Amino acid sequence: MKLQTPKGFKDYYGSELRLRRKIINTLIEIFESYGYEPLETPSIEYAETILGKYGKEAEKLIYRFKDAGERDLALIYEMTTSACRYVAQNYQNLSLPFKRYQIQKAWRAEKPQRGRLREFTQCDADVWGEKSVSVDAEFIDMSIKAMTELGFKDFVVKISSRKILSAIAYACKIPENKFYDFTVSIDKLDKFGREKVHNMLLSKKIEKESAQKALQILSGSSTLDDLKNAIGSSPEGLEGIIELEEIFAILNKSKVNENYYIFSPSIVRGLSYYTGPIWEVEVKEGKNVGSVAGAGRFDNLTKTLSGADIPASGGSFGVDRLAQIISERKEVSVPRSISKALVTVFSPELANTSRELAKALRDKNINTELYLDSTAKLKKQLKYASNKGIPYVVVIGPDEQKQNKAVLKNMETGKQETLDIKSLIKTLS
Repeated sequence: MKLQTPKGFKDYYGSELRLRRKIINTLIEIFESYGYEPLETPSIEYAETILGKYGKEAEKLIYRFKDAGERDLALIYEMTTSACRYVAQNYQNLSLPFKRYQIQKAWRAEKPQRGRLREFTQCDADVWGEKSVSVDAEFIDMSIKAMTELGFKDFVVKISSRKILSAIAYACKIPENKFYDFTVSIDKLDKFGREKVHNMLLSKKIEKESAQKALQILSGSSTLDDLKNAIGSSPEGLEGIIELEEIFAILNKSKVNENYYIFSPSIVRGLSYYTGPIWEVEVKEGKNVGSVAGAGRFDNLTKTLSGADIPASGGSFGVDRLAQIISERKEVSVPRSISKALVTVFSPELANTSRELAKALRDKNINTELYLDSTAKLKKQLKYASNKGIPYVVVIGPDEQKQNKAVLKNMETGKQETLDIKSLIKTLS
């Protein structure tokens, strides 16, 4: 029997898990401050609910199986489709716009690598029932606020539109049946550079002239005005440009720090259900793990499930990638131990005294661990506290018991002092 997790799956414990919870709690506070309500859906959906929503490459990564009743099921690939199913199922009872956030695990059978696991946690927030790009602008604003609250300084939100990509493909005479291959290749432009992406496009049977023209437009269009000159004759492309101009205008009027967002025509977002503005959050500091958040407009996704025409927009933060970057920077302080103090047991005769003190500390909301073996030597108990990273140790011997006092030892400095119980509680609070 192998005592290990499957490849691409991971255990979390202690400070590592507390960091993840800190990230999640920060995002929950941000989401709720913008009026989003929590939603939870099953980890398993009928396969027909999930299939046909993500593109052929993504669908190869779906964990799909049949249960004992021969029902065709799948683990969720992400949460947006499940949320769309919920909206379609409960449409008559929902107040629009419907704003929800959702924090759950998802699964993808992809090759595990840095910043990419097969089981991962996403923090989603989406809005249904509003066509205005003010929704998209608000999410970008919310993303920037979330990143700054998490302590990031060097990051950028890259903004583009699927309509613009469609217009570029049309202008470059790339056939509709090659659009998916085109976007998959273009998505790697920042990572691999122009030459490699050019070769990738050719390998996908896209004409050389079309590939060269598309790359020329993308690399030469650093502003929306540049892009207008290249694809402005396309109604869809012009619509995409106008939508982005509105988003940038809203962000500017809302006094959102312009250093944190840019127009970036080569971003794609891998999921094929996006229909309009798209954006990604990229951390520039530290080792690259890809985007830590991604979002966009998906006006047709709910319609594919129920026929109900409900516009929608939103996105997701990747907890695993955020935690990895924060952990490597070591700028966010997460104590090694959840306990503030260890109350030792001097002897079996004084065990109840130690137990009462531990309770008194907990009653004052001080996380306190009581050493459970009353026969253990004090040296062993101190070593236990040191190994766990517990910052303070409390010792009550016979003399301290008589005086209703305790010895408090700072495990980092080694300093210790004898305090009455009231002063002890004040020091640890």
